[in-house]
Amino acid sequence: MKSPQGWYPDPLGRYDHRWFNGTAWTADVSTNGARHVDPLGLGSPTPRRRRKWVWIALAVVIVLSVPGVALGRAVQAFVNPNPYEIAVEQCATSGGLITVSVDITNRGDDAANFSIFVEILGDPFQQVVRSVTLTTNAVRPDRTARVTSQIPSSQRDIECIVVAVGGELPFGIDLGPIEPVRSKAP
Repeated sequence: MKSPQGWYPDPLGRYDHRWFNGTAWTADVSTNGARHVDPLGLGSPTPRRRRKWVWIALAVVIVLSVPGVALGRAVQAFVNPNPYEIAVEQCATSGGLITVSVDITNRGDDAANFSIFVEILGDPFQQVVRSVTLTTNAVRPDRTARVTSQIPSSQRDIECIVVAVGGELPFGIDLGPIEPVRSKAP
């Protein structure tokens, strides 16, 4: 299916929107409704996977250089969440909003907080057009929590993918996904 020409979320992630001429992306961009030309042209975006290593390296440096057990425990809890099962229950658009609902079941022995990293794919070319971090609060063992978020968007055909699950965000700081999602049932 060929996408029509128009303004779409910038697949390179440098601006709010980029013009697609029906065949290829152009250097015409817009931010907050103001049009301009991308001085970098159409160079490749920074791969998303690099973000993971930057944050892991930063976390290691902080853990090794900052005294305090609290910080180390917070990072450990984020990196090593309780065992879980996860499912995307809703991924739909309506009235200019994307609604994402995810169910997560705590398969551990203690109540736990989870951070769920979701990417929303859309046209053109099923690229990531949005991402969202959903968080839970004290999910008891063998209980399921539904977490829902609504994101403004003009996208129509979308797909929501859980890309990673972590424990509680360390001190509320969103470090982004650190590892691919996998069911962590015992």
